[in-house]
Amino acid sequence: RLDRRLPLLAGLAALAGAAAVLLAALPGVLAGRPVEHRLGGQARVIAIAFTADPLGTLFALVTTLLGAILLLYTLSELGGLGKRELGGYAALCLLLLAALIGTALTADLFNLFVWFEVAALSSYGLTGFFLERPIALEAAFKILVLTTVASFGVFIGTGLLYARHGVLNLGLLHDAVGAATGVADLVALTLLVAGYATKAGLVPFHTWLPDAHTAAPGPVSALFSGLMVNLGVIVLARLAYQVFAPSPVPLMGLLMLLGLVSALLGAVLALRQDDLKRLLAYDTVSQMGVITVGLATATPYGAAGAVYHLLNHAFFKALLFLCAGAIVHRTGLTDLSDMGGLARRMPVIAGAFLVGVASIAGVPPLNGYASLALIHHGLELTHQTVPAVLLALAQAVTIAALARAAWLAFFGRRTAPDVPERLRPGMVVGFSALATCCVALGVLSGPVVDRVMRPAAAALTRGDLYAAAVRGQPVRIAPADVHLTYLDPVTLLVTAGCLAAGLLLARLSGRVIRLAPLRRLAALHDGSVNDYAALAAAGTLVVALVVLL
Repeated sequence: RLDRRLPLLAGLAALAGAAAVLLAALPGVLAGRPVEHRLGGQARVIAIAFTADPLGTLFALVTTLLGAILLLYTLSELGGLGKRELGGYAALCLLLLAALIGTALTADLFNLFVWFEVAALSSYGLTGFFLERPIALEAAFKILVLTTVASFGVFIGTGLLYARHGVLNLGLLHDAVGAATGVADLVALTLLVAGYATKAGLVPFHTWLPDAHTAAPGPVSALFSGLMVNLGVIVLARLAYQVFAPSPVPLMGLLMLLGLVSALLGAVLALRQDDLKRLLAYDTVSQMGVITVGLATATPYGAAGAVYHLLNHAFFKALLFLCAGAIVHRTGLTDLSDMGGLARRMPVIAGAFLVGVASIAGVPPLNGYASLALIHHGLELTHQTVPAVLLALAQAVTIAALARAAWLAFFGRRTAPDVPERLRPGMVVGFSALATCCVALGVLSGPVVDRVMRPAAAALTRGDLYAAAVRGQPVRIAPADVHLTYLDPVTLLVTAGCLAAGLLLARLSGRVIRLAPLRRLAALHDGSVNDYAALAAAGTLVVALVVLL
């Protein structure tokens, strides 16, 4: 009632306060001393445990930073909305950001489900925010159906573990599950993996993601792709390393399978897209697969690379979605075939988009190069040649898809559509801040790996020490033995090969996308929520077969 932009300003203040708390805790956490706190009671079995380890603290801190950038961007791009609309938008965004921070810091399995639900409820409202657009309502319905199925699986899986072991604390579950893994544990793990893989957008649980990203406003798409999908990846990492690590379940092999399939199919589907935001959404599926492959290496190098890439993805994918949203907002165009020559009319957006593309492509000195190098080194150390080749192939297809998009949108024609609206200051600040983060995390990759990723990898791979910290025991987790050789000849050769293959494939993409296998793959994504639910059910059966057999 006082001012229509006051809710967003209040959100910025809240995020600044959260960031201050996290920054105060960060030095101790990176020094190997997780911060543990219990809510709701003194008994460890009943109380809800919050534990700030490097992974959770870093992601929570990035959530506050990126959330603040996106709210500031919204003040410019969507500042013309009415009081009710802008206030509702701010409330939904803050609910989603709260859920992401809660997920990062929670060490209680049921509370993870609660944050899953908070994130889901806010995502429904944000996806269908522009109610007058039928595409928005349709996308909101699809995400409602598929996420509700996933959350039901998470709830049942959590209940099975509680019924069997009587605990929900991740540290206590680490000890209980490792002692004796029964059939109920395996069924619970199947449901948990399927549920959180849905939130992460991993194939074949990914079908909600392209529609939701396409229908939502630009800042919301950036929030979904840069942050929300990481909720699922973080929980999968905790299950694999910090709960089920002592058990004989082949969880790492399952994650490797899901990661490679997602990396490859997401990149291929991105290459086929004409809608810019849908292309970026499928690339998110591919990038979540890359991060999952890093986790599945079960090595400190792979874990460090996965955490690094998770943070990098938050920045470069948010940057790309803001660029796509700005193009749609200012020109009304969504298809690449209708664009072209926009670089002359939108030089700031063109420059920001190229920074994001180069970051994902792993071009040094931008941030994607270092994180991809660590993941590949993790595969190399474990002699996983086939996954390394498939991951390099997925990277080449990703480069082809994004290079094709950049050319068609910004350089493909001599004449460009009219752009009547200039960029507002908040939008320029958003582009500049995210591009700066992409450059800084690449240029400073040496200190980032030594001082940040080594502690993160250690806390993740030493699930026994994390479990002890969650139980309230004083522990100190020594940094992992991870070192980045920036100019490693093998890394440079792989990067150059992927870039060359990707640019060549981009040149030939007009022929490649017409191949029959790719047409059949695209036909599976027909927009039917019934077919999407069937794909998710089939994926759950595959997960069950791997886990139970």
